[in-house]
Amino acid sequence: MKRVTFQCALAYLALVLGGLGAWALGMRALMVSVLGEDYVAFAEAKGLSASRIFLWYGMRNALLPQVTQLALVLGSVFGGTVLVEAIFSYPGVGTLLFTAIAGKDYFVIQGIVLMLILALALSLFVIDLLYPLLDPRIRYHN
Repeated sequence: MKRVTFQCALAYLALVLGGLGAWALGMRALMVSVLGEDYVAFAEAKGLSASRIFLWYGMRNALLPQVTQLALVLGSVFGGTVLVEAIFSYPGVGTLLFTAIAGKDYFVIQGIVLMLILALALSLFVIDLLYPLLDPRIRYHN
């Protein structure tokens, strides 16, 4: 039983660590860009603490593009699932897609691709609804 759990953890770890480096580099680039803005210099001139400037001025403005990227990464994670499940011999949707492609089962392929499209659309919709909670300056009007 421990072997299956360890194997499952390795598969998920491979999926998560693959995109973590790109996310960290993107977040660093956004933070460098945001911390060079005029309103950050104004906050420093007002005498605000470095942690307050970092959290309230830096993270708040750099977080929105990263949250959007998080929703868009769902598609690439699903593509990586096919490879990871094939390597670790872990049964799942990726393995099903791989066997459907190998067997030219077009209906299964279309069903899995439809699931991927719906999951991506749902995640983008949820992220869009969460924007006003992350940044109160964003409001939706009729």
